[in-house]
This record gives sequence, C-alpha cells and structure tokens, in this order.
Amino acid sequence: MQTKSSDDAEYIHHPLLTVSDAARFLGVGKQIVYQLIESDQIRAVKDKGKIWVEYKSLEAFRASGRLT
Repeated sequence: MQTKSSDDAEYIHHPLLTVSDAARFLGVGKQIVYQLIESDQIRAVKDKGKIWVEYKSLEAFRASGRLT
C-alpha cells in the first residue's frame, strides 16, 4: 500500500477504512461498497488480501449526493 503527501491521483491517502466500516459510513451494505469500488466511484487498495477504502473518497462521494 503506497501513500504520498501530494494530491497525486495515483496514490491512496490515509485514513483508510475497511469495507464494513465504509458501508456503515455510507449507510449501505458491503455489496454496494464493492460495486462503488468496481465502478471507480470510491477509491480503495488491496493489501495482503484485505480491501482498504480511502476515507477522503467516501466523504466526497457522500457529499456529492449520488447515493440517495
């Protein structure tokens, strides 16, 4: 898992949440989170078999109002 302090789009930034925590944050099920990751609507990285979701992208997605 790589992070970088710049806003370079190829890096995932801390803090990171599990898929379960991301689902709880958005108020949806885990399957919806997986679909959002697959469709590049939120950013995530897989590290040692576990998926970590970028909190910053969750905040931006929730603020956009696309999930209603």
